Amino acid sequence: MKTERLLAIIMILLDKKQISASQLAETLEVSVRTIYRDITSLSEAGIPVTTTPGVNGGIQIMDNYKIDKQFFTSADITSLLIALESLSTNVSPIQISQTFEKIKTLVPAGFMEEIEFKTNQIAIDLTPWTSNHTLQPFLEVIKSAMDQQRLLRFHYEDNKGRQTTRIIEPYRLVLKEISWYLQAYCTEKLDFRTFKISRMNDLELLPTTFIPREFQPQPLGKEPFYGKDFTTITLKVTHKIKEQLIDKFGQLNFFSTDSDLFMVKFPFMEDEFGYNLLLGFGNQCECLDPPHVRAELKNRIGELLELYQ
Repeated sequence: MKTERLLAIIMILLDKKQISASQLAETLEVSVRTIYRDITSLSEAGIPVTTTPGVNGGIQIMDNYKIDKQFFTSADITSLLIALESLSTNVSPIQISQTFEKIKTLVPAGFMEEIEFKTNQIAIDLTPWTSNHTLQPFLEVIKSAMDQQRLLRFHYEDNKGRQTTRIIEPYRLVLKEISWYLQAYCTEKLDFRTFKISRMNDLELLPTTFIPREFQPQPLGKEPFYGKDFTTITLKVTHKIKEQLIDKFGQLNFFSTDSDLFMVKFPFMEDEFGYNLLLGFGNQCECLDPPHVRAELKNRIGELLELYQ
C-alpha cells in the first residue's frame, strides 16, 4: 500500500503546485504524521519534494520535474494497468485508452513484454451478469458534474418507495459489490447523503456551479455481519449453495453426508437480510436447527405460497 500511496502523492504534487499536509492526509485517508514520513521517503529516493512552513506554506515538488522511468518497477506498472483494466467497463473507453498510453511511457526499456505477460495473468471483470443500460450514461453525467462542480437534479425513490426530487452537490462515486452509490450534499436536507444510483430517474446536469464544501468520505453503513448478534443455525445444502456461501462468507466448516449434501454451522442474522438470503437458495438449502428459525422460514414460505394460490 505504501508504494501506491507514494505514487499518488507524486501525481498530486505534479498536478498541484502546492498542497498542505492535512489536505494530502485527508485525500489519501491517512494521518498527517504518515504523510510526513512519506515525504521523507520520497526525498530519500531522490524526488525533489520540499516543505514550506507558515500559513501560505505547504508541500511542493520542484518545477519542471519529470518522473524517472526507473522509479517504477515492472510490478508497479502491472498493478496500475490491472487496476485500469478493471475500470474499463465503467469509464469512457477513450479515457482509459489515453491513460493506458500515458502509463506505458513510464515503462523502462525492455520491460514491456514482461509487463504485458504479467498483466494478462490477472483479469478483474466488474461487469454484472445482467446489464443496466442506464448506468453508464448516469456515471458519465455524474463524473461531468464532479469535474465541473455543477449541481445535479433527479427524482429519487428510497427503499420504502417514497419519491422525492433532489438537487445535490456531487462529491464521490462508490462501487459496493455490484451497486454504484453517489455521496453528495443535498440542498434540501442541508446535509451529506448517500444515494443509490439505480434508484435515480431523470438525472439532469444543471448549469449552476457550487463551491466545494469540506467533505469526509462517508461509510455506506455497517457491513452485514458487523455489530450484530448471531444465531448459530445448522444448514443442509447442495454443492452449489456450499460454493455460494464460501464466496460470500469465506471458508466455513462443511461436513459431507451420505446423500451428496453438506452440513454446516452458519452464523445467521435474524433479520430480513438473513431470511431472504436463505429463502433465495430455494430447495437447495434446508435449515435444520434451531426450531424457531425453521418455523419462521416455514411461515414465510407459507405466505409466499398463499400469494400464488
